[in-house]
Amino acid sequence: MEDMHTHTGVPGVDLLALVLRVLLLTGTALTAGIGLLRAGAVMRPSFAWACGGATAALAGLSAVLLHINTGFAIAHVVLALAVPLALRWRGPSAFLGFGLALLLIAEAALGHTSLNFFLDTIVVVVAVVWSGLALAKTWNSDGGLRPRPIALTAALALLGAGTGQLLLSGLFDRRLLSTGYGIAVLVVVLGAAVVLAVTLLTRDDVRVYRYGAIGVLAVVLAWGALPGIPLPHDLPVPGVARLAQTAGTPVLVSPHRAGKNLVHFPESAGQGITVKQGGTVARAVPRPGASGTWAEVDLPAGRSDLVIRKGEETGTVDVDTGELPEIAGAARPECASAALGALAAGAPTPVSCPDTQLLPEDADALRKHVAFLAEVRAPSLSVVGDDTPRSRAAADVVREEATRRGLPVNDSPEGALVLVSGWEKTSHVLERAQFVYGMHVAPWLLHGPVVTSAPGVAVPLRFDPRDRGALTYGMTQASAFGDPPSLSGYRQWARARGESLAGEVTMYASAQVNVMQMTGHQHGGNHGQWIPQGTIVAVSGPLTEK
Repeated sequence: MEDMHTHTGVPGVDLLALVLRVLLLTGTALTAGIGLLRAGAVMRPSFAWACGGATAALAGLSAVLLHINTGFAIAHVVLALAVPLALRWRGPSAFLGFGLALLLIAEAALGHTSLNFFLDTIVVVVAVVWSGLALAKTWNSDGGLRPRPIALTAALALLGAGTGQLLLSGLFDRRLLSTGYGIAVLVVVLGAAVVLAVTLLTRDDVRVYRYGAIGVLAVVLAWGALPGIPLPHDLPVPGVARLAQTAGTPVLVSPHRAGKNLVHFPESAGQGITVKQGGTVARAVPRPGASGTWAEVDLPAGRSDLVIRKGEETGTVDVDTGELPEIAGAARPECASAALGALAAGAPTPVSCPDTQLLPEDADALRKHVAFLAEVRAPSLSVVGDDTPRSRAAADVVREEATRRGLPVNDSPEGALVLVSGWEKTSHVLERAQFVYGMHVAPWLLHGPVVTSAPGVAVPLRFDPRDRGALTYGMTQASAFGDPPSLSGYRQWARARGESLAGEVTMYASAQVNVMQMTGHQHGGNHGQWIPQGTIVAVSGPLTEK
């Protein structure tokens, strides 16, 4: 398994690819410079052959081990060997060196944006020119070449490219010095500045090209390493759930405030994960009604680190709670799911816990749900809630509407069970409850691990879990973290995208089946599906007030 960068929380460097890229870039620039400026006219042929041969070998090795484009690799080998072969002739050697430089620029362009390509081109050209200048000044003193204006222009261009890369990175904070990517960008900028200073302060002297070439080499090495170094995550923001990746698994820290927090891992992470905060170690364990595992930790005010251990892998997640006080009851899986929906939509903003209030649209859905039960002639209702503000208000709404409809509210299993509690309690109740008129849950309980606690449940919804928007949210969240969808997360996702879940209330029923009998589609997977290993279908038309 790949190593993880402990503070960025993203997959680490592929060391082999990084070394080959840096060596190939450096060797190609040197060989192209020798040919382009004909530095080897009076130098030992062995040096040119050593550069060309090493570059050809690296190109061939890259083609075999890294599966790079075969056409580029063959052209690279041919040109690298042709440069030392043609050094006796001024024209052919210059054209071959120029061709090798163009090939290097084309290879750098693969998978890059136009701006990245432009910056790569500048660095490659400067590396080639400075390599040639350093060698030409050292071994070729027959005159005819005025290298200082060329060197000064190249040094200015290199500093411009380095500054552009810094602006693109956006690392104007502590990540510039605390992450591998930031340090590499800093080396590029400072190295380019040193090369320019040496060029300005030193006259047409052999030392300017010797010392300057060392600075250019440092810049080229750092630049070549950038694609292989993980991009650092955004800095943690107090009160915004922290999503990172370390020790081979995604990690979600919520609510990311001082006090009690949940550290969540997806099902794919497996079991046996521990979280260390200060001197306290917490084990991540499953929770009823939620997927994956959860560790409960107490975070101090300000910045700190969580040490994640998964088997033999260890990593850290940096957190920053600032001075925000603890919010009682915010460390719940449903609260974390709501925050994850916002993060999946690319909107890392503070998210309040959904169980702090009953939304008007949910109250309306519950009233229509009770009306639906009255229409199917359920003899009675049994209402189960908890002590959260949302649940207490929802229980009142259900009882009031039942009274208005003439439905008795009691505990008789001959009627229907209506659950308006949170995920955990609902999951416990569904596992053992049996009611003749079925199990009915509030809209916010549409979450796979909750509803699959029973063979089937009914839920009033204002959207179709099978439509494109709902599935897009589910697949995006599954890709970002691995959790199944939830209504709380979907609402945050839709809000971040400027969308609304404001359709007519319709009754849906979930069932634990692997095949949709009506369509033949397989639903055995978990990627983006609202009911893993199951299905959900509409069992009514839009419900209206009567």
